[in-house]
Amino acid sequence: MSKDVNTILKNYWGYDSFRPQQLAVIEAVLENKDTLALLPTGAGKSICFQVPTIHKNGICIVISPLIALMQDQVKDLQSKNIPAIALGGNLSEGAQAEVLTAAINGKYKFIYCSPEKLAQKNFQEALSKIKVTLFAIDEAHCISQWGYDFRPPYRKLNVLKQLFPKVPILAITASAIPKVQEDITIQLNFANATIITDHFLRPNLQYLIQKVPVKIHTLRNLLNKLNGAAIIYCNTRNNVTQLAQLLHNYGYKVGAYHAGMSLEERKKVQENWMQDITPIVVSTSAFGMGINKGNVRIVVHYDIPGSIEQYYQEAGRAGRDGQASAAILLYQQNDWDYWIELQEKKYPSIEVIKKIYQDLADYVQLPVGMGEKQQFVFDFENFCTIFKRDKIIARNALSWIQQEGHIRFSESAFTPSMVQVLGDRYSIENFQNENEAAGAVLHTLLRTYGGILDSPHFINERLLAELLQRDPPFVVQQLQFLALVGLISFEQKQNQPVVQFLWNRTAASFMKIDFDHYQLMKKAFIERIKQFIGYLQAKPLVCRSIFLASYFGEKGAKACGICDICTNTHN
Repeated sequence: MSKDVNTILKNYWGYDSFRPQQLAVIEAVLENKDTLALLPTGAGKSICFQVPTIHKNGICIVISPLIALMQDQVKDLQSKNIPAIALGGNLSEGAQAEVLTAAINGKYKFIYCSPEKLAQKNFQEALSKIKVTLFAIDEAHCISQWGYDFRPPYRKLNVLKQLFPKVPILAITASAIPKVQEDITIQLNFANATIITDHFLRPNLQYLIQKVPVKIHTLRNLLNKLNGAAIIYCNTRNNVTQLAQLLHNYGYKVGAYHAGMSLEERKKVQENWMQDITPIVVSTSAFGMGINKGNVRIVVHYDIPGSIEQYYQEAGRAGRDGQASAAILLYQQNDWDYWIELQEKKYPSIEVIKKIYQDLADYVQLPVGMGEKQQFVFDFENFCTIFKRDKIIARNALSWIQQEGHIRFSESAFTPSMVQVLGDRYSIENFQNENEAAGAVLHTLLRTYGGILDSPHFINERLLAELLQRDPPFVVQQLQFLALVGLISFEQKQNQPVVQFLWNRTAASFMKIDFDHYQLMKKAFIERIKQFIGYLQAKPLVCRSIFLASYFGEKGAKACGICDICTNTHN
């Protein structure tokens, strides 16, 4: 068996041998065992289901929440002449039906899909006619409500064992604490789970936490010594855009990457980074999944991430070639204060959630007992202004109401348009004198959003319209004209933000919320945050690598000797 899979590895991937634990996972899959594989970032997780599928007769159904990662893996397989396809929103219903017909006839070896797709009855019926040899569930930690990235659609994957009891399941993740590991195997109905883990320690990776007076000065010192590539993570698209622009102004070769950019823009940034044309990328967590680049010398967290799991995954993208590399988290006191505030507002009380549901119904003027399947235009900024709601609390409450299945928001509901004024004072004044309508919009932008000449800002078209005493379409038209003549950059909302009520509106006091589930999720969240605060503040004072290994359940880890704790340089 090992000889066959080694031949496949050599022929398709060009490698002479498997990485630690890859072969163990592959052999478990080939023995038809339900398997949970915990392999660190950069351990080559995809090979663990790709190699055994090529070895067997039949198709592997790969379930992933990440469209970009699906597309990257499909492209990679196709480049090796391995038939693969992703069933995403870019395919029409007719095209997807054709794919499934071709799959029934044995055309494909890999079909990638989302957990939402797998929950559809017609898709399940089509799969029953296909020779499925393996289900591979990527980002398997999303199944567990104890996990840092719980996604309700993943909970429906328990149907796999009911519908396909003889097909093995491989659940893969880079980060799952012992409680999450147990929950994954229970939720997926594994009869006798085979759990395979790799070491979480990376002896070449130096973990550093630095509290500094001014982050940009420290960051520039790091980048000035850079001999390779770097990833700098920020928590928001706005922060990514602003920091990338600032570094560009300082003369660094840098790209910006976030999910609000077009697919073509993101591809270009990624390609330039992979080829070291722009060795520095400033990004949100959307960047890095599935990317194998060896010479990443530093990963910098410029904002404090939301969990140890996210931090560990992103930090692990440094030093995959085994050479000395560093994962550095920088923060100022105001970053710390804001991060603590975010955590405190993560779980609004049930009472507040119900009140915000009432506010939402009042906002769209929906009476009790009506509204099932109806859609309404929804402006989040305007909503918070009218009802005097804290944006962070409102967003978390609305997200929870959506998770409970009462409502659904369009993707653009919480993503405003972004604008930066590009002209200098002289060109702006000349333009305003010659273009009354667009000049008035430009003047209002400058007056309303301080600093919009220096960096991009999220804007509210409705607010601008009210200030100008015009309607929103007029404002959008003038913004498009300003962008056309080069006076502003304008990232417009993709479409009209809407909210859909999935059921008739109920009185807020009778709104159904799973209180036990809410309490369970909140308790798990509080515990994870306590652990992360302990890590950030070095309490207890223990080697960073030992702390991380212990958090993920690895016993007997030894001090790394290179982190800020081991070298006594913790701030």
